[in-house]
Amino acid sequence: MKNASSVRRFTRSAAIWPLLAAALAGAAPPARAADMPPNPLQKPGWVLDRHDEFNGGLDRNLWITNYLESRTPEWRSRARYGFRNNALVLRIDDDQPTYYANGDRMKVSSIQTGQRTGLHKSSPQDHTIPTIWKYAPKYGYFEIRGRTSARSGLHAAFWTVGKQDTPAQSAEIDVMEHPGRTPRNFNFNLFKWSDPNIPQVTQSVPVGFDLAGGMHIYALEWTPTQIKLYVDNRLTRTVNASPTYASGFLLGIYENAGWTGSVDPNDPRPKEFVVDYFRAYRR
Repeated sequence: MKNASSVRRFTRSAAIWPLLAAALAGAAPPARAADMPPNPLQKPGWVLDRHDEFNGGLDRNLWITNYLESRTPEWRSRARYGFRNNALVLRIDDDQPTYYANGDRMKVSSIQTGQRTGLHKSSPQDHTIPTIWKYAPKYGYFEIRGRTSARSGLHAAFWTVGKQDTPAQSAEIDVMEHPGRTPRNFNFNLFKWSDPNIPQVTQSVPVGFDLAGGMHIYALEWTPTQIKLYVDNRLTRTVNASPTYASGFLLGIYENAGWTGSVDPNDPRPKEFVVDYFRAYRR
């Protein structure tokens, strides 16, 4: 029995040493229990079209770092962002200017895959900007892995906007729009705006986790007839309608947007939307 006990102790030690050695060597810590692990880059049945893994920088051939710039002076539209643990961190900072100068208290940090003057709904115009579309697909599978800040007066969003080559090409898909006051629900919306050919659909989607508590995967499958929402790789909602034109993508965090409640003045900044990656696929 003594020899058997010694063997068991040796076996346990042999199993522990590789873990200890990895820790001493500076290996990355394991994902928290609430995290959904990242998906493999390749997706069966799909061809990788564009992606950004946010490994310490932005793909400037994909992203513009000004939010709907024609509405406000350029310097007010600039995103505040950085990188942590190979993920993009969009921030709302204390010293960040408000988006508008007219007393509106909204602050926003957003990146987007295209721009044009007057993009997205009717809005005030401060100046004209060049039309640039770095990425504006029509149909596919689009995925992020991210974590939001669940706080009142704040929301984070992964969404699309039509290119508006004609006024009717204006529909918006909110793949994941998270109002911070609802820690375990987010919005999956289809807004028609000036598109007469699709319905307006708004849905609050309950999930079994706190959206601020860990990294999770949010994805859109967009076909000529449907939009489908996937949460952590599980089909969660289907809408039997679809924009039939190219659209750009946006990732953003907003404070005091006017519909998400009051901001606690004692709630410290920065407030963050952390995104591990953006991936886009085509059939």
